[in-house]
Amino acid sequence: MKKIITTFFLVCFAWNTYNAFNMENCTKEININHLNSKNILSYIKENNLTNKIMKICSNDICSDINIQNIEQDIKEFIKRNLKYLESKDKDTSLEAELKGFRIDKILVNSCL
Repeated sequence: MKKIITTFFLVCFAWNTYNAFNMENCTKEININHLNSKNILSYIKENNLTNKIMKICSNDICSDINIQNIEQDIKEFIKRNLKYLESKDKDTSLEAELKGFRIDKILVNSCL
């Protein structure tokens, strides 16, 4: 009985390890030159990325995105970036708030 339980435990552990390494291969990076904080949400919806999006990055700041709270997470990402820009330069922050700031990359789950 001990051998069966031990074998079952080792199989479960191996399966979880395999799945963890497999998920790393599912991450795809999307780089778009014309994308900014004003049109990010519409871009995500138009390209059917709402169920696949994992992370958004701009400059030095990246933010994980939860699929259930996608709009709220994006709003928080924008607020955090604006605060970061404000700490660097007030004029740049105001311009970014009016025109939007550049989104460098979007990470999506390509296995879905």
